[in-house]
Amino acid sequence: MRFRKSITIFKGVKLNFSKSGVSLTVGGKGVSTNIGKKGVFLNTSIPGTGLYDRKKIADFGGDEKKKKAAPAVKPLDSASVAEQAELYRLEAANEAFVDIGTHACDMPDWTDDQLAMRPDDDAVEAAIERWLGELKLPIDFKVSFEYEDGALLADLDLPEIEHLPLQKVQQTTGGDLKAKDKTQKELKAEYARCVFGLGMFLASHFFSATPHMERALISAYTQRRDSRGEIVDDYIYSVIFDRQAFEKPGYQAEEPEAFLCRFKNRMNKAADGTLKKIVPYGPEDL
Repeated sequence: MRFRKSITIFKGVKLNFSKSGVSLTVGGKGVSTNIGKKGVFLNTSIPGTGLYDRKKIADFGGDEKKKKAAPAVKPLDSASVAEQAELYRLEAANEAFVDIGTHACDMPDWTDDQLAMRPDDDAVEAAIERWLGELKLPIDFKVSFEYEDGALLADLDLPEIEHLPLQKVQQTTGGDLKAKDKTQKELKAEYARCVFGLGMFLASHFFSATPHMERALISAYTQRRDSRGEIVDDYIYSVIFDRQAFEKPGYQAEEPEAFLCRFKNRMNKAADGTLKKIVPYGPEDL
């Protein structure tokens, strides 16, 4: 880590019961699975953004007419509920984190006073530190950063590829739910989308801290073994963002990798999807 402010984001797990009846919720902020008399529901959200989704993934019977009108979903027996719910929870955690770039924020509507008044660097750092401290995501990562004179420099300690779920959940033609191992190609593609999307997500919120931030340098690294078998930090991308691209409505729909490539960057992606080691930018490159 090259900068002095350091925030670690932990994943949370908690257990809840519904007041409307006997139900069980497995998971925590961001991803949870609710099991009750009406069936199994998958809840996903990005805490701190107001974005939330709830969908039914299995039922225990119910109205016959609704069953015929809806796509076939085979009811789960009580013995398989916990297993299937856990599979969906893991799959949802993977999906929520892999698609983190889609939750990058829009720039605030700044008041005339905010545009006219330039906050001191410590105030900007405090605002970013407070946001990071309140953020909860499915996988751990760490950010160290400094802000000075309109430029933010951050090092991002990425989650590892093995932190992503190694299996995906599929529904068979008979309505059964089953887990299937992901291929190495799928895992590498999901990991790339994850880490590029995370940079996109963080940069958007950094710029939203103040209208006077002009550039944000984010250099991301992961832990790997070197030729001697020792664990080292390998930087796999370094991007100098400018705020103009984040002021364009709908930019969140872009592919994270393509979006990052619009800026001055250093990254090296092999044909098999492996993100190779690079030398990151430094303050002198801004």
